Amino acid sequence: MAHRQPRGRGADRPRRQIVTDLTNRTVLITGANRGLGVSLVDVALARGASKVYAAARNPEMLAEAVAAADGRVVPVRLDVTDPAQIEEAAAVGDVDLVISNAGITCQVPIVATDNIDDFRKTMEVNYFGTMNLVRAFADQIRSRSGGFVFILSVAAVSLSRSAPAYSASKAATLMLASSVREELRADGVEVTVSLPGWIDTDMAAALPGEKATPREVAERSIDGHLAGDAVVWPDRFAELVRDTVDDQMLDLLTRPRDVMNALAQQFTRTSA
Repeated sequence: MAHRQPRGRGADRPRRQIVTDLTNRTVLITGANRGLGVSLVDVALARGASKVYAAARNPEMLAEAVAAADGRVVPVRLDVTDPAQIEEAAAVGDVDLVISNAGITCQVPIVATDNIDDFRKTMEVNYFGTMNLVRAFADQIRSRSGGFVFILSVAAVSLSRSAPAYSASKAATLMLASSVREELRADGVEVTVSLPGWIDTDMAAALPGEKATPREVAERSIDGHLAGDAVVWPDRFAELVRDTVDDQMLDLLTRPRDVMNALAQQFTRTSA
């Protein structure tokens, strides 16, 4: 499938010169202990980051990454639903780039589910946790002319057929990212949203068919940010969704299940 030019750059500003690495920059990555988070740490190091704060609820799980990184990976205990831990993490004061990756899913229907506690938890982690993270780091990111990368999902713009509450949380966070971009634009802060499709991680283990590798998504997300992209569609399925957003946004809003079923069938056919 042919790749189009990346989209999402601000129309009111010239495209900046592409920067290909993170040399002399410090990065904080949430949810760094598994799945996509591990690859985000690896790619940040490969792009030259001088230091990566690898944040996880259980930092002991980061021992292997710390040992392999020659002092460039610093483990951080961080549950994004704990404001005190967020404030403690932000106290380091030297972060140039925050990659908000921590998230959970919720694969139950909305109306047919008796208890909404899982819905609340999903919003607490995916939306409010991200919002509190941004608020805590905003001053140092602004002072260092740094940036934010929000790892979201195509589910933010196209309803997940199996996880509608997850879609709702990602859609809310997409609007959060847009708001932060506008609020910090004049300060030179770059805000990138990455909207991956199906990734070969534990979260998507039950999904059939081809999945993007975590490394592919991590590389395209970070490289897109370095290139000044406001929105990154970092894998082939994400690109299909991007094209559908272009052509069928009204259908995505009014009959999302039909559209996503058709997209999944198209993706499966072209993957064979």
